[in-house]
Amino acid sequence: MNQNFSSMIDRYKYQQLRIGSVSPQQISAWANKILPNGEIVGEVTKPYTFHYKTNKPEKDGLFCERISGPIKSGICACGNYRVIGDEKEDPKFCEQCGVESVDSRIRRYQMAYIKLACPVTHVWYLKRLPSYIANLLDKPLKELEGLVYCDVFSFARPIAKKPTFLRLRGSFEYEIQSRKYSIPLFFTTQGFDTFRNREISTGASAIREQLADPDLRIITDRSLVEWKELGEEGSAGNAWEDRKIGRRKDFLVRRMELAKHFLRTNVEPERMVLCLLPVLPPELRPIIQIDGGKPMSSDINELYRRVIYRNNTLTDPLTTSRSTPGELVLCQEKLVQEAVDTLLDNGIRGQPMRDGHNKVYKSFSDVIEGKEGRFRETLLGKRVDYSGRSVIVVGPSLSLHRCGLPREIAIELFQTFVIRGLIRQRVASNIGIAKSKIREKEQIVWEILQEVMRGHPVLLNRAPTLHRLGIQAFQPILVEGRAICLHPLVRKGFNADFDGDQMAVHVPLSLEAQAEARLLMFSHMNLLSPAIGDPISVPTQDMLIGLYVLTIGNRRGICANRYNPCNYRNYQNETNNYQYTKEKEPYFCSSYDALGAYRQKRIDFYSPLWLRWRLDQRVIASREVPIEVQYEPLGTYHEIYGHYQIVRSVKKEILCIYIRTTVGHISFYREIEEAVQGFCRAYSYGT
Repeated sequence: MNQNFSSMIDRYKYQQLRIGSVSPQQISAWANKILPNGEIVGEVTKPYTFHYKTNKPEKDGLFCERISGPIKSGICACGNYRVIGDEKEDPKFCEQCGVESVDSRIRRYQMAYIKLACPVTHVWYLKRLPSYIANLLDKPLKELEGLVYCDVFSFARPIAKKPTFLRLRGSFEYEIQSRKYSIPLFFTTQGFDTFRNREISTGASAIREQLADPDLRIITDRSLVEWKELGEEGSAGNAWEDRKIGRRKDFLVRRMELAKHFLRTNVEPERMVLCLLPVLPPELRPIIQIDGGKPMSSDINELYRRVIYRNNTLTDPLTTSRSTPGELVLCQEKLVQEAVDTLLDNGIRGQPMRDGHNKVYKSFSDVIEGKEGRFRETLLGKRVDYSGRSVIVVGPSLSLHRCGLPREIAIELFQTFVIRGLIRQRVASNIGIAKSKIREKEQIVWEILQEVMRGHPVLLNRAPTLHRLGIQAFQPILVEGRAICLHPLVRKGFNADFDGDQMAVHVPLSLEAQAEARLLMFSHMNLLSPAIGDPISVPTQDMLIGLYVLTIGNRRGICANRYNPCNYRNYQNETNNYQYTKEKEPYFCSSYDALGAYRQKRIDFYSPLWLRWRLDQRVIASREVPIEVQYEPLGTYHEIYGHYQIVRSVKKEILCIYIRTTVGHISFYREIEEAVQGFCRAYSYGT
């Protein structure tokens, strides 16, 4: 690892890096090396990669061995071998070619840089929404783009130390004018530079000067004062004006937060304008040979070459020729700015740059962002020990805190624990015999595996892990198949769907990790959203459809069968010779009898039935008029309503109540009842 990064990690005593803008001095410090003859190398000045005859890296090119290190460990560009010394010793260089005698892995992290002939605005800070440069300067983005791409000029700059000609005239203090009418096209380079340094400012240099001028604390204070004034004004009575004031207040809040961030991190705002362009290490933008010896290069190399070509074209008239028209210099600065924009984010300003085969070049943004980018695929998604990956499927019979692990995955994850169990139980005398028993899949192996899994939680993670619920702990159980079974209620926390999504499973090894998993990360302890506090384990999608189908029933009540003969169905009981006809619907004393009849296929899942109601009688509406009254020979009678009936005695006392329901409703009610009882027991244990 680069010594600068290593020192950064050691300084803070923990393994993390902070990504942010760096100063030009830091960029040059990453790349510069001092040779024994006193020469400083680290700057890439030539747009070449490999020599077409010798197939060796070009000197001061994008793959230069003096800058990035040797291609083969200990072998310099001359072909001489030198013993690789210790990192603490002074570096050894070849006296002829200047290549350092180090390990070739240095080419994975040794940086380089391109010294730009003119300042260049970082397109991420300018064009990405929100535009940080526009927010900090409180200017329209189109106006800033006109300055950056040399379409307009900033006259009589307030930062000029000496009084300018335009300011002495009193024509204007600060105004944007078109270059067509303000700058004579016949200025030479020398005359143009003189006029430009005193009277005008354009390009990224104008942005840099404006970013370096204001005081961040003054920006914060003024934005706060304006925000308070807008809040005290109240409603303007016009919807359009109110929205305008609201947008302005939101902008002021963003501006204050941005200024506070620069103050808190001690970062200078002018770093958003580049003077030195970092060059990635060669191993991160390689050139390889495919079948037939044809070279294939990374798109980053072509974009770097484009920047160097245009930068060198601009450097020549600024350093050698003094008679180049100023208009040509401005056009070349614009080309350099566009080349750097394409390198950092191809297509952010419109049509992306393409190669000869009409294929879009992959810029630096394309390399690091997205699912297949450097962060998610290589850094966050890299393989680690004691981990696995598989497709997730629904496990409707699982508890909320359990997950189903396939046998094939579980035996690999817990193999070391199973080996220890086999040796402790004297089933195997050594590791080799234990592994052979695991390969043969003996019954004792699965018994020990289940015992190990009972006391060991696992962590399930679905990328991208955008919030805390993206990784949760579960108690694993063995399941058949090759897919991980998951309770449907935890789907929302992972933002997963059961349509082919994959999840990774990890085994916490240390006691601290297992304690954290049990106390903080178990799924049944993360029922609320950590952001807003709303319930996150709620039925959605398939569960809602299932509940609807389960309780679909006939909502028209008893009248439906009277006026719709198609609803009648016959169900024959082979044992009791029971006939369910349209004259009589079945009566059941308990839900167990109804479910038993369904299992024996005596009734259908959606067929209406009468179930004796033994609980609260408040379901009766006293003002409801019965649809029909049926009298029995002994004087008892049935008051039949839409969804229930009451059996009364001769003295009009209630003997029993039957409700009209279905097996689906009964099943749903019993599940809810068991869930409520389980929560009550858990609450009583907790208190």
